[in-house]
Amino acid sequence: MNLLWRLIWMWITAHLGARAEVMGGARLNFRCWPTDLDIFMHMTNSRYASLGDLSRVSFMIRTGAYGRLRRAGYFPVLGSSTFRFRRAILLWEKFTVSTSVLTWDDKWVYLLHKFETNTDMPAIAVVKAAFVSKQGRAPMEKVVELLGYTGPKPDSPIPKEVADLDAVLKA
Repeated sequence: MNLLWRLIWMWITAHLGARAEVMGGARLNFRCWPTDLDIFMHMTNSRYASLGDLSRVSFMIRTGAYGRLRRAGYFPVLGSSTFRFRRAILLWEKFTVSTSVLTWDDKWVYLLHKFETNTDMPAIAVVKAAFVSKQGRAPMEKVVELLGYTGPKPDSPIPKEVADLDAVLKA
């Protein structure tokens, strides 16, 4: 519930704000509020994931992908997320979450979230997502088309941490 106002604000600003390119990424600005804190008085780990969710939705709206995917009957689901924390985000601290596409394979699109302040990068995350409908998973070629991207597939390798997770799950 305490993300409701952020969700409403993100929805408004994503629709009214600057458009974004699929391979260019998008940014959202935040401040660490008291409701974001854990008992150690820094932003709780789960809040990073929640703000990553908001950032991904904003990214999809700003690129126009949200409407195209929705009209096609697809919605996003996460397969995994891997976070690296360098330092805590503290009460009242301003930070930005940027979202960009790293690459994709036959099943997943890999996205990068950077949590940045004016001075450093407290955290970074890689998430893998698929798009599904009542008929099942969307082919990645169709997703890329619906994202509105016509360029070449990025050369970025699938992040090792994500590949290692996939290997563990297949074992």
